[in-house]
Amino acid sequence: MKNNGLKKSEPEIEVVFDCSVEDEINRVKYLCTKYQWYKNNGYRPTYPKSIAKKFESGEKITEADIEESVSDEFDSGTGAKQIALAEEEWNKIKERFFDSLKTLGLPVQNKYFVSITKYGNGGSYGVPNNIQLNFNQTRSLSFVIAHEIVHLTIEHLIKEYGIDHWIKERLVDLIMNRFFPENPKLQRDPANSEKISELFDNYFPDIRKIIEEVSKL
Repeated sequence: MKNNGLKKSEPEIEVVFDCSVEDEINRVKYLCTKYQWYKNNGYRPTYPKSIAKKFESGEKITEADIEESVSDEFDSGTGAKQIALAEEEWNKIKERFFDSLKTLGLPVQNKYFVSITKYGNGGSYGVPNNIQLNFNQTRSLSFVIAHEIVHLTIEHLIKEYGIDHWIKERLVDLIMNRFFPENPKLQRDPANSEKISELFDNYFPDIRKIIEEVSKL
């Protein structure tokens, strides 16, 4: 059957937002296991108040402590309001972002799940398609979502070439700045930051080549 020259449209990439007490409990459990790593790397994630106090006093923290503290602080109304806000912001940039992301030539997921939370840092991710978005530490919900999706897209190369944390963050920032030059952002300067920028400019959008060359620095 002839298609009359019409190009088959690609399915839209879906981003699903959620906020639940169960997700919040799991979120805080994970944050507690990473407490020392966050501290060592200069992050200041948000914890439930009673959990933060236990960390400060050196007390043992149990799963029951976490479940109780999260349940006490959970507010479904606030969660619903933040989901609506995140969706509104995201809809403004999603088409432009995914068009740009596809130019990297790397696999993109058909669906991403965004958990709206008030704990942790501004944003974090879990392969292959999970994102945590802290509305209390995030000025621009949409750009943090995009930032975390870039992380998910290049994570297999980061692991393959053994890229350190702050160099990884610099690479994601450089990609985001190329996609949205009107909204530039660079986090903490890693070692060889100028050389990283030079390699990025030389080889973009060949992200594998960029990461391969950066790994040699």
